[in-house]
Amino acid sequence: MEKVSLRQFTKAEKSAFYQSKYEYYSFFTFILMTVACISYLSFFLTDCSIFGRFAYETLFSRLFILIPYAIFIIVGRNVKDYRIMAPLNYLMIHIIIWCTDWATYLLPDRQHAISGMIIMHLVFVCAGFAAPLKYSIPAHLLMIVDIAVADLFIHYDNLQMMYLFNLPCIFAVCITHIVMQKVYLEHYLNKEKLKKLVVHDQLTQVYNRNKLKEISNDSSELVVFSDIAVSMMLVDIDYFKRVNDDYGHEAGDRVLEFLATSLKDSVRVTDFVIRWGGEEFLVLMPGCVGEQAYRVAEKVRAKIEETDNGVCPITVSIGVAEHTGGDYHNTIKNADNALYDAKHNGRNAVVLYKGEVLKAEK
Repeated sequence: MEKVSLRQFTKAEKSAFYQSKYEYYSFFTFILMTVACISYLSFFLTDCSIFGRFAYETLFSRLFILIPYAIFIIVGRNVKDYRIMAPLNYLMIHIIIWCTDWATYLLPDRQHAISGMIIMHLVFVCAGFAAPLKYSIPAHLLMIVDIAVADLFIHYDNLQMMYLFNLPCIFAVCITHIVMQKVYLEHYLNKEKLKKLVVHDQLTQVYNRNKLKEISNDSSELVVFSDIAVSMMLVDIDYFKRVNDDYGHEAGDRVLEFLATSLKDSVRVTDFVIRWGGEEFLVLMPGCVGEQAYRVAEKVRAKIEETDNGVCPITVSIGVAEHTGGDYHNTIKNADNALYDAKHNGRNAVVLYKGEVLKAEK
């Protein structure tokens, strides 16, 4: 596969990548935060061992973590935007660190602080899987600030060792995040390529029939466009078999590519051009009533007739139908009936269906 860098992505493409990355690792991150909070609570047993009795001094500082954890759960259930959740993940990690500093301040023996930092670095490694580098690296570097602030209260006996230990760990974790982001980028590109293949026709690069399944429900209702008018054009090349017979199938493929390109250029970017089968194309036009779609279809018909496609002159017949809700297959059937009338009336024509043939031109 050709090497692709995030620097080649547009702002919108980067946002889509980071959102996909977050969603892919979101459950893993949730479990991670849960385990981290449970582990933090379990250290109360270590506190009791250090005190040699029930460590009531650190009990509240240990239990306090349940408050931000509950907020984390509530927000996580209602918000899926990586721009909110990725920083929240890191905030949770830093809250655990702050609570650890709080509990450490209350302990008579603070020599195990470095051991706690090892665990937090591991948590940072895992949390970084779901976050953009622009979030993970600054968030991890803030550990140095955490250590400096904590020392104002704890007065580490080995502050220099704290820095010497944590700086290489921070560097290693940041490098790990860079590598993991590149690994996920390859996965993301492969996934997007597969998604495109599922809903795109390989020859013409327009959508295939699967696109309609993607924007409809199990009852074949176009739920995406439930509140707006939708029209459909069914476009068919006249006498296409003659093109294949006289010029060959490769030439026929070029004609199909020409028609697909012409359709995409003739309609709006919000419309859907679908290769329906063989030389037949379906154009889905949301926000367009039947009369408007008819006028667009007539322009398409004239353009195809007048434009040199590099193989041979061709014409198209077009059936147009307005979707009135329910199963979209019924609307396609209406457009197909209109297309039949266009063929029956001599081809190179547009017919609008509305219960009966409304308009026909040649």
